[in-house]
Amino acid sequence: MGKNEYDRRSYRNTVSRFVGRIANYSKPAILVKLYIKLYSKFYNINLNEFKIPQTGYKTFNAFFTRLVKPDLRKIETGIVSPVDGLIYDHGIIDKDRRIYVKHKFFSVAELLKKQYNKLESFVVFYLSPAHYHRVHAPFDMEITDVCYIPGNLRSVRESIVLKTEELYCRNERIVLYGDSEYGKFTFIFIGAFVVGKIKLSFEDKAASNIKKAVYNHISYDTPQVIKKGQELGFFEMGSSVIILSENDNYKKLKFPVGSELKLGVNFI
Repeated sequence: MGKNEYDRRSYRNTVSRFVGRIANYSKPAILVKLYIKLYSKFYNINLNEFKIPQTGYKTFNAFFTRLVKPDLRKIETGIVSPVDGLIYDHGIIDKDRRIYVKHKFFSVAELLKKQYNKLESFVVFYLSPAHYHRVHAPFDMEITDVCYIPGNLRSVRESIVLKTEELYCRNERIVLYGDSEYGKFTFIFIGAFVVGKIKLSFEDKAASNIKKAVYNHISYDTPQVIKKGQELGFFEMGSSVIILSENDNYKKLKFPVGSELKLGVNFI
């Protein structure tokens, strides 16, 4: 990484941490509530779908990571959408071990920072600023490893993905490795610009967007079992999720690219 690129990365990550601190401010309360109201209106967010504290959301971050009401999302059979979000792209991993997303190639080895040749297919979901930002298991998971990979915090909007080489491989990310009834998988949380934090619901040692961040690999003697529909983690700003499978699960989907799915909908 050249000095200019390192400086830009440092700047984006610093700004993201600063905005994250502001998003956790609870005062002045009247401005926090006003901003949440304007944000909800601008993005046409239906707050009736979410659990709202009696006194309202104390911080913008509390609003942004809001919980959906229990049983509002039906978890269907088979492999289901892990998010409220858009099907961004999907397909087969090619012979050169690359995924092809929105007319851009991404090296699987660079994405994972390791060689992993048994993967065959992929699907990418995009979460806009308007979406519910908690991520759930798309199938019963036995998670064996968690890796935090430090990196940049560029926006993951389509316009930025299209003009930036290997964006997913350059942004910071958290990768889950494991096994399931559908074969081995990797499940990737991609960080993004502004708040940029990724938090796991079952593991607090995989910190993201911190100063002096270093690669962190956590391996479990006993796999972490996460049932389909259970929460895996959440983003503190819009981002993307990538699932890679050792089978051709994601070669064909029920819905076309660009379709907006709700959490729990079967899409295979």
